[in-house]
Amino acid sequence: MISLQRLVQKIWARQGVLGVLGWLAATPLSLLFSSVVRVRNFLYERGILRSEQLPLHIISVGNLTVGGTGKTPFVLWLARLLHAQQHRVGILSRGYRGKNNGVTTVGTDGHTQATPEEVGDEAVMLARTFSGVVLAGRDRVRAARLAQETYGVEVLILDDGFQYRRLGRSLDILLLHAQQRETTGWLLPAGPFREPSTSIHRADLVVVTKGEAVQAQQDYAASLHIRGKPLFFANPRPAALIHSTRGEWQELPLFLLAHKKVMPVSGVAAPDLFHRFIRELEAEIIDMMVFPDHHVYTERDWQTITSVSRACDFVVTTEKDLVKLEKFPFATDKLVALRIDMEVSDVERFLASIESQLEGIGRQKNGE
Repeated sequence: MISLQRLVQKIWARQGVLGVLGWLAATPLSLLFSSVVRVRNFLYERGILRSEQLPLHIISVGNLTVGGTGKTPFVLWLARLLHAQQHRVGILSRGYRGKNNGVTTVGTDGHTQATPEEVGDEAVMLARTFSGVVLAGRDRVRAARLAQETYGVEVLILDDGFQYRRLGRSLDILLLHAQQRETTGWLLPAGPFREPSTSIHRADLVVVTKGEAVQAQQDYAASLHIRGKPLFFANPRPAALIHSTRGEWQELPLFLLAHKKVMPVSGVAAPDLFHRFIRELEAEIIDMMVFPDHHVYTERDWQTITSVSRACDFVVTTEKDLVKLEKFPFATDKLVALRIDMEVSDVERFLASIESQLEGIGRQKNGE
């Protein structure tokens, strides 16, 4: 039986009879959604709908399509970069797939105070790996106020915030996937776009991610006719293995996977890159299990993974999946996550572009 995720991909690609019929059925809804998005953007641009401005700097990181551009690793990289520049940085997630309705403090100083069931897997993963405050909440205006008033946050990074226009921002960073060759396309549900590609004009900085090579990224950027906007390139890279012991995460060297029998287990939007990284580390993939994005693992899933992976040296997962799988009693040292970091081109120029927007914070710190 075809999975929902594979069916959606077939519909977006109009692949086969089922894909074409699904696309035809989805087209009216896509046209309706496109109309709503365009009207909403028009109302904001004309000032009829207004964004709420708060006394802190908001940096939004987002994209035009559904998943796969590396938003969360980029948010973490940016938060660490600004934290190293002595800014009081916080991260705000919408808490996707979490059951909490209000604003939740997910973690502070690398210690988590919430579960994936409450605030979603991405928020908990960010709280585990960032030394500042991480909040989650669907009402991000209220959450931003809490970040500033309770935690003294001066720079708040809004994860997946390009479409969230209720909250004013100092800077909009737009991520574009270099391997998504189509730069324009149908909006949801007939295609992967969340808003038209013309919305690129709202971005202050554009970051092209996941290019197979620098030339591929540059070709993609040229196809968008981006003019007058600072343009950067970023690629995810394996950084370490993560092992969880009684909820404490420990980094292990990547070479531990070399020539070992492994089974990748993932519930992410685009697992192909994850699998490629494992192969590049010279691991032998003898089986794999792919779940839908943001999958909630059950005891039955754990039992299946354990049974299938008996002949493996390691079960390799992602950090986003580790926060949900670590509660299960895997064999000692068998479950590890592949940590992915972002490599961003021309970091000094990138930081200068960000800092030019944050000068007001520097003046306030110095009492000017």
